[in-house]
Amino acid sequence: MTPFHSISMLPASPSSVQPRSHRPFTLVLAGGGARGFAHVGVLRALEADGYRPAALVGVSMGAAVSVGYALRPDWYPALLAMDTGAFPAPMPTAEQQRDSLRQRLRARRLGARFAYRLLTGWGIGTPAREAGLQALRTLTLGQSLEDARLPVAVSTTDLRGGRRHVIRTGDAAEAVYASVALAGVLPPLERDGLLLADGAYADLAPVGVAREMGHPVVIAVNPGQALAGAEVRNGLQALRRATEVCNLSHADAGFEQADLVLKPTFRRTIDTLDFEARRECVAAGTRVVRSHRAVLAALLDPGAPPLPAPSPSTHHLVNRHGLAR
Repeated sequence: MTPFHSISMLPASPSSVQPRSHRPFTLVLAGGGARGFAHVGVLRALEADGYRPAALVGVSMGAAVSVGYALRPDWYPALLAMDTGAFPAPMPTAEQQRDSLRQRLRARRLGARFAYRLLTGWGIGTPAREAGLQALRTLTLGQSLEDARLPVAVSTTDLRGGRRHVIRTGDAAEAVYASVALAGVLPPLERDGLLLADGAYADLAPVGVAREMGHPVVIAVNPGQALAGAEVRNGLQALRRATEVCNLSHADAGFEQADLVLKPTFRRTIDTLDFEARRECVAAGTRVVRSHRAVLAALLDPGAPPLPAPSPSTHHLVNRHGLAR
């Protein structure tokens, strides 16, 4: 289980900072597994600069952060202390396996266990389903999404219907669980006749959902990492690689519709399940906000000219009123 992070050791919350006058904005927090802890740093840095989102849209780990932020006044320490023990440990990296016989043997054991659980059930994390739900009930204090202090939408994937399903009401812990339920790792959630899994499968960047919430500015946070070079030697590897490329291409198209995309940079490759790197990811989120202060000020200044309508051709590295990101 992930160790609890002592609240007394954390820096003071910026919640006492007086919010500045700014345009209301919806914040889209995308998936990224452990890298999604960068969202915690983004929110903290935005608040420190006087910016508060008017609404949130969360996907996968971004859903956990969105809901925790919206439901808890002590959101920062609560999110840092979130128990992620329901997720299995990450596989040893290729470099670790190359340098260590012990790590190669460990990778084989984990791979065999993963394959067995995948063939005989929902995946390697099936025994931890209830523990995961309980951890999320602790995070959300057993509340409903309607109890949030600002509107929050949780994006999931309906595996039966093959489409995105957005949750705005009901049990907050169940909504988050559905959005983080990685196929083959955690069992999907049965809800209202739907079979719900990780929201990133249907839409990693649900900017359209954010637009529907009615605020003039949409800012998205993308904690993804660029695909590293890979050796593709067989059909299975080709299938996995093609899926990765397809998912990232679709995500880029979604992010292009935001007014600004904040993309934290990480100083090393961080595995989806490497939750021990949470503080490193928080720091990356803080850095990306600080490096975009001038852009944020120009975008959110209440006296700035109105933004043009979204355009499919808008490039995600330049926001739609011409400021470099």
